[in-house]
Order: sequence, then C-alpha cells, then structure tokens
Amino acid sequence: MRDSRRTRLGATVFCIGATLLSGGCSLRSMAVNAIVPVLANPNIYRSEEDPELVRDALPFLLKTIESILDTSPRQNQALVFACTGFTLYGNAFLQLDADLAEWDDYERALRLRDRTWRLYVRARNYCLRSLELKYEGITEGLRQDPEAALVVTDVEDVEVLFLLSAAWALAISNALDQPALVADLPAIRALLARALELDEDYARGSIHNALITIEALPPELGGSPERAREHFRRAVDLSGGLDAAPFVAFAAGVSMPADNRAEFQQLLEQALAIDTNRDTSLRLLNLVNQTRARMLLDHIDDLFF
Repeated sequence: MRDSRRTRLGATVFCIGATLLSGGCSLRSMAVNAIVPVLANPNIYRSEEDPELVRDALPFLLKTIESILDTSPRQNQALVFACTGFTLYGNAFLQLDADLAEWDDYERALRLRDRTWRLYVRARNYCLRSLELKYEGITEGLRQDPEAALVVTDVEDVEVLFLLSAAWALAISNALDQPALVADLPAIRALLARALELDEDYARGSIHNALITIEALPPELGGSPERAREHFRRAVDLSGGLDAAPFVAFAAGVSMPADNRAEFQQLLEQALAIDTNRDTSLRLLNLVNQTRARMLLDHIDDLFF
C-alpha cells in the first residue's frame, strides 16, 4: 500500500512537472492555476501517520513548487506552501537527523545543521516574498524597525507571520555562529508578538509554542525561563494537551539548562503518552516530537550529571 501511494504521488507530480516544462506561456499559466490549490495543501502532510512517506515525498514536491514559482513568482499560495514545506522538511527530518547524529557522529551533525539552517532561510525568504506582495518594503522594515513595520498587518496575515517567524527562529537556533542571522532576533520577536496580538489561539497555541523556544534562548539573547513557562502553560491549554511539541521544547530548552532532571523526565513522558490519533492535524509532528522525546530520555544520564 505504501509503495503504491508513493508511485501514484510520484506519477502525478511527474506529469505536473512535465506539463510545466513542455508547454507555452498560456499552458503554463493554466497549469499553475489548476495545480497549485491541489498541491499546496500542507494538511495532507501534517496528518500523515508514516513520517518516512512524507520524507520521501516532500523534496520532489518542493522542487515542483519552486518550478511553479519560477513560472509565476507572484503565486501567493505557492509561496506560502514553499515556506511551510521547507520549514516542515527541515524541522521534521533534517534537524531530527542532526540531533540524533550528535551522539555518535558530530561531524555529520555539523554538516546536517549547516544544511538545515540554509533550508530554513530559504523558507523564510518565501514567506518574506509573500508579505512583500501585500506590503511592499516590509522586508527592509522588519530589519530596521520591526514593530513599526508590522502595524499594517491584520488578522488575515497571521499564518504568514507565524510561518515566517518559525522559519527565521529555527534558522537562528541551528546557526548561532552566524552573527547576521542572530542579529535578526528582534524581527522574530516582533513577528510573534504581532501574531499573538492578532490571534492568540492561532493553530491551537502554535504561537505560544514558538515563543517557548524564543524565551529558552540564553539571557544575553533576551531569553527568560519565566516567560517560557507562561507560554508553555498556554500552549498546553490551547492544544488540550494533545500537542507533544511544547512538552519537548520546554524540557529541552528550560528544564535541562536548569538541571531539573525530574521535570525534564516528566515532561518527556507526557509527550510520549499523547495518542497521536486523537488530533490528526498534529499527527506527523507529534510522531516526530515523540522520537525526539525518546532520544532525550535514552540519553538522560549523559545530559544530567
């Protein structure tokens, strides 16, 4: 069954790619308008019960989306999906591979992290292009005065604001040795603050979940364990306790640096206890975060002395 699903998806995407590459301008425009709404549906991937199927399928799909954007660079739905897809691929697979490699192959982990942050930057740039379609000049504004630049945004922009901040923050977390990236932290904080102001319960607490990671940064980068804990509680509340991400993020980002082994273990066990079928919109990332939780618990004696 799994192989046949891969075959059907591969054949479909191949035919789409062939259409885009072989036709004239009119045919390409028609293909783009017909195909993007069908392809650009991240929920199909988020609800998948087989992470390896998503790992195999996403790269080719993402390159197909990039082919579409090469033809129609202002296709907003394709821009948002490219941002979503590259962030998802980096977070669910490359970053997890890097985390696992750190225990037995540090050189490989470094190579994976280098690749990971570059994919996150690619995702960030697609989200910035999406915002630029509506608010010309906002990219520069985010770097100069992010709070002022975001005043013009409204509730319809929350998805892109969140996706942009997530991709940007994940890029930084994997490239703390890149000063140019780290310098963009104020923009990320402003994006999340604006998204939170516009729609606090967006995606059942996803903004609060992202803020756990931001507030878990070292104090010299503006982090605060107290604020991280507040966002953790709110993320768990809004997700009904069905999202493993806040448990893993808080355990790794706050409990471990605080040398709180008991809390660390309890949070990871709570993440593992979540039934991934209770909320299918969270299924893929819950499976990935449960893999992270098992890895951390397997190495708990190495992490706490």
